[in-house]
Amino acid sequence: MNQNTMKITAIVVVIVVIVAGVAAFFVMNKGSGSSADIDAALEVYGNADNDYKIDNADKKVIQNIIDGKEGYTLTKYPLADANYDGKVTDADLEVVDAILKGKSTTVYHLNYSTDTATYPSGSYVVDTKWPITKTIGNGAANALIMYKLVNINPVENVVGINYSKSSPPDSIIWPDYAAMPSLGTSTNYITEDLLVECLEKNPGTSAVITADNKNYLNGSTGLSEKEIEEKYGLDVIRVRHAAVDPDEYCSGLLLLGFLFQKDSEAIKVSEWTTETYKEIAKKTSTVTDKVRASASAYYTYMSAKNSDYSDNLVQAGATITTWEQSSSAIYFDRSNAKFDPRIYEDQYQGDVIVVFRTGSGFLKASWYDDPSSWDVATMQDHLQHFSEFKAYENKQVWHTSGDMPIVARVIYSAAILYPDLFSMEDADKLHQEFVDKFLGGIYDVSKLKFVLSQAEIEGMTA
Repeated sequence: MNQNTMKITAIVVVIVVIVAGVAAFFVMNKGSGSSADIDAALEVYGNADNDYKIDNADKKVIQNIIDGKEGYTLTKYPLADANYDGKVTDADLEVVDAILKGKSTTVYHLNYSTDTATYPSGSYVVDTKWPITKTIGNGAANALIMYKLVNINPVENVVGINYSKSSPPDSIIWPDYAAMPSLGTSTNYITEDLLVECLEKNPGTSAVITADNKNYLNGSTGLSEKEIEEKYGLDVIRVRHAAVDPDEYCSGLLLLGFLFQKDSEAIKVSEWTTETYKEIAKKTSTVTDKVRASASAYYTYMSAKNSDYSDNLVQAGATITTWEQSSSAIYFDRSNAKFDPRIYEDQYQGDVIVVFRTGSGFLKASWYDDPSSWDVATMQDHLQHFSEFKAYENKQVWHTSGDMPIVARVIYSAAILYPDLFSMEDADKLHQEFVDKFLGGIYDVSKLKFVLSQAEIEGMTA
């Protein structure tokens, strides 16, 4: 996969104008031919009407532009340029036709990156060989959930996986992935000899899917994204695995569903997710005095206002008390060299603190395991680190799973923040509905515990 670079100056000018407006187009325009209640867009060139799928309605838009029909221009419909050459011609119809007939072709779509120094908009256009049948996955947790949601299966579709030693796949719910040897020891790189071995065993592998985190596949050791593309001909696809905003998350699902020809699965889960977020927003919109809250993902720092963890609480209706900064971590541990004393000022303290933790770091076990296996001493020690905050004094430091599906995190956050609007029992039921519909019923929510109050942790005995 390579960023498309045009040599003809006139075409370059056109493409620069189009790309500059694409991000705004995805936000401002919604396809008129949609039947499902999905606000997210399939961010693929050829999806001319900017809805959630490529269909005959897109061919009609492209044809109208070719015919010069009033109101139809490339400026208004930038995604009509299916082959991304700066103009709309019959060649774009041919690309869409190939997609509709399931024939191999090259597609252009948005990749996302947190490297805003290189990509100020946070996204860039890449080309990918379509369809994908076999891929390598870089990352675990959020990535594996996304694969499962759109029926991208281990071994059959995901033939290799790479993850950090500290965050391996949970063997209870992801036994197939846990059984796969990692192609490296960090998501920052893939080890070359392990990649070669994987490709030799799995001919037809054409892609590597990774997150938008700029550190992923940065090549600090081992293979970088550029080397993976140029040396091994693999397309690198960057998806926002951890996005909390429903449109951003669902756009990622729609892209994966499209690339693997599993569109129907992606559409179903996107519609359910969109509906759930809207219902939460509808209920919390009636609250005039929003709960002031802070998010954390560890026992030594709070999350910045612009972090994904804070966004979980925003989507659940909270007002975030911390500030925005380039690093997502605001350290409150006084022994840390990065300690920021502002965090203890009244204006930055939340009435509620919600801590999103992975099982391995907090429980020394899995959130999907029997609670009797949890390391109570570690849990209570980590809780104590919040003792200087007012929320701690008021028994309002909550711990919740950072391993469960993102929509479930938002649902439980709403139950924590607004118990009069959302009960924990209803949150459990909604979580189970999601698991049964889209994750194949891989766990029973009623037998597990995904939210722990401060009082519950303090009352535990080892």
